[in-house]
This record gives sequence, structure tokens and C-alpha cells, in this order.
Amino acid sequence: MSLLRGANLAVRFLVAELGALVATTYWGYETGSGLTRLLLAIAAPALVVTAWALFVSPKRKYDLAKPARLVIELVVLGGASVALWQVGHPWLGLAFAAVAAVSGTLNYIWE
Repeated sequence: MSLLRGANLAVRFLVAELGALVATTYWGYETGSGLTRLLLAIAAPALVVTAWALFVSPKRKYDLAKPARLVIELVVLGGASVALWQVGHPWLGLAFAAVAAVSGTLNYIWE
């Protein structure tokens, strides 16, 4: 079981956390133009990092109840999925959402 938990944590970090940063940065770059492009490409992943660090990460600043943390996690990762969909990658957005939902649910159960 601990091997599965470790694998899930690796998937969670690589796909969910880093994937959300890449997805939102890409969304910001593709959505904006000129200075707006730069601002969105910086602000969107900064929002992801802030929400994750404050409420979801193992070293989070605010320790909310498990259901509240799960909701925040799903909102952050769901936003990354929608961002991929919006910039023309619907299947990638769906795949990202599926992997994030399964990994997040397993983490919720095992935590």
C-alpha cells in the first residue's frame, strides 16, 4: 500500500501541482496580448501557488478541515483544466481533470 501512496504522491506533484502551473501559465500567454500576455502568464500561476501554499500543501499556512482543502484543491485543478480547454486543448483538459480528480480523491482517502 505504501508503494501506491508514494506513486500517487508523485503523480499528484508532477501532474496536478506542476501541471497546474504549466497549464495556467500557458493559458495566460495564449489569452493575453502585449503587456496583458505577460501579466496573465505571471499572475495565473502565482494564484495557483498562493492558493496551494496557503491551503493545500503539506506545509500549508492555514489548516482547514479536509473537505474544505479538497474543495480548494478541486477548484485550483479544475481551473487549470478549464484553462487548457479554453486555449484549444479540450482532451488534454479532460485528461488533466481525470488524473487530478483520481489522485486528489486517493490522497483525501489516505490522508
